[in-house]
Amino acid sequence: MVGDVMMGSTYPNSNLPPDSGKELFLNIDSIIKDAHLSLGNLEGTLLTGGICTKKVQQGRTYAFRTPPNFAQYLADAGFDFMNLANNHMNDFGPGGIESTIESLEGVGIQSGGPHGKIGKFEIDSITIAIVCFATSPGTNTIFQTKEAQKIVAEQARQYDIVIVSFHGGKEGLGALHTKDTMEYFLGSPRGNVVSFSRAVIDSGADLVWGHGPHVPRALEIYKDRLIAYSCGNFCTWGFNISGELGYAPILQVVLDSTGNFKHGKIISAIQNPFLEIDIQYSAAQLIKKLSHEDFPNSSPHITDDWVILLRQNVMEEIKQP
Repeated sequence: MVGDVMMGSTYPNSNLPPDSGKELFLNIDSIIKDAHLSLGNLEGTLLTGGICTKKVQQGRTYAFRTPPNFAQYLADAGFDFMNLANNHMNDFGPGGIESTIESLEGVGIQSGGPHGKIGKFEIDSITIAIVCFATSPGTNTIFQTKEAQKIVAEQARQYDIVIVSFHGGKEGLGALHTKDTMEYFLGSPRGNVVSFSRAVIDSGADLVWGHGPHVPRALEIYKDRLIAYSCGNFCTWGFNISGELGYAPILQVVLDSTGNFKHGKIISAIQNPFLEIDIQYSAAQLIKKLSHEDFPNSSPHITDDWVILLRQNVMEEIKQP
């Protein structure tokens, strides 16, 4: 799982990476390809033309329009699924959504979010559903917890593993810490991501994958399920990537056939401006620190090699002679 992906925009002005974006994922694609299932959050639309639905205002409101052929770079990098349920899904209205879905499908990538669209996979005879929630219209909302629980419970009855994706929480360098309270950004509510995440696990979710704050956030273990409160930015061409905004963690997670968390690993990448492996392990160090500070009683154990373990498993190993 990774965070936000925006591969360059042609709106309101053209700001695309060199060589038409061919090098965006070259330094990390082997990691993405190595997983059974690789997930990313796509900010904006894959579209040519169209009419923007927003009044763009620098520093407050943005709209993103990426050339549809850039979908091939996501496929070449190894992505299987892209979340569209976010505050940029509607940047160019229904036409933008339709073009984005078609562009992804054309290269073999599933998507989820618009009008409750769900990702559906079968891997080694294990069925997997990916259900997407956000704070924006046109998708499952993070604000109605009871309704979210019903949606998740329905999928849990049909699938072996249910992954919940949410786009929520405040944004920016001041959003590093996760709190069990309603969050806001520029006066707009962005959900209580802690109560939401725990509630969907109560109703059958096996893994919760968060994004939206543009910075990495803590990990929590709840009922033997992993919650990643924000994977931060990943590949965000033209964004401000200073400090933690440029951290690009790749979260590897291993589940058993019933969805229990087994173990994982944090791989630290960084935007410089192209993605590269970070030999300083900045993202992993930050996530370990935030997990301990924000969830002192329910964070996973993160080793010095950035492996993620259940605390009880660590204690059992220590007790063994």
